[in-house]
Amino acid sequence: MDKFKAFGLAAVPAVHVRAPLIGECYANFECQLADDRQIDEYGLFIWEIVKGHVASNMIEPETLHYRGHGEFRVAGPVLDFNDRFKPQNL
Repeated sequence: MDKFKAFGLAAVPAVHVRAPLIGECYANFECQLADDRQIDEYGLFIWEIVKGHVASNMIEPETLHYRGHGEFRVAGPVLDFNDRFKPQNL
């Protein structure tokens, strides 16, 4: 199945890997397999990010977050406290 065609997504060429990036995504990560020793026992692949991409044309993307137990939430609006924020108070 061509997932790009089926879901109307734009395949964008990556810089370091053969797999395409998804044009509609806010962020894309190009990864290469770093460690495959745990695949047989745990089904675990360990990837190394070799390049990250962030869309400059999207201001506040809606992001979906899994909270566990079948529960999801969509991130809310950005709150701007630049005039009162003090990093040393973190």
